[in-house]
Amino acid sequence: MLDPYYRTLKGLEVLIEKEWLSFGHKFQDRIGNGDERHSDPDRSPVFLQWIDCVFQLTQQFPYAFEFNEYFLIFIMDHLYSCQFGTFLFNSEKERMVHDVKKRTVSLWSYVNSFQDLFLNPFYSSEAGANRVIIPSPAIRHLKVWKGYYCRWNPRMRSQVLNPIV
Repeated sequence: MLDPYYRTLKGLEVLIEKEWLSFGHKFQDRIGNGDERHSDPDRSPVFLQWIDCVFQLTQQFPYAFEFNEYFLIFIMDHLYSCQFGTFLFNSEKERMVHDVKKRTVSLWSYVNSFQDLFLNPFYSSEAGANRVIIPSPAIRHLKVWKGYYCRWNPRMRSQVLNPIV
């Protein structure tokens, strides 16, 4: 909300790398990829909740974000897919021990190769430049993220389908 750089595609990648991955959010414990303990009390959708908050900001300030909704959905899909090594393990140290950078592809490498899929056509760098955005917490401004939570329900599917990658 404070720095417009983090409202760009590259900026959100850096923010996730810095604040979630490097600081040691326990993705392995919170998501449970490859884990058979389905009732583990450490399971928690904290990252999903944060991405949902980012989505809410994009809805209130559609011109201020360089990335689109599909980018957020893509991140969430691959958080659970294990197709990329970005969200594997609990810490940077564990990722280094398991040689994740050499053995897997980064999600950001893929995203940066297909940036056009993830860009918001309404983005205006001038609209958000050097401007702090202050969202309204009023319930009338919050939206159910239908593009993510309801996309598999044919009755609620939006008219504009996202590209399949």
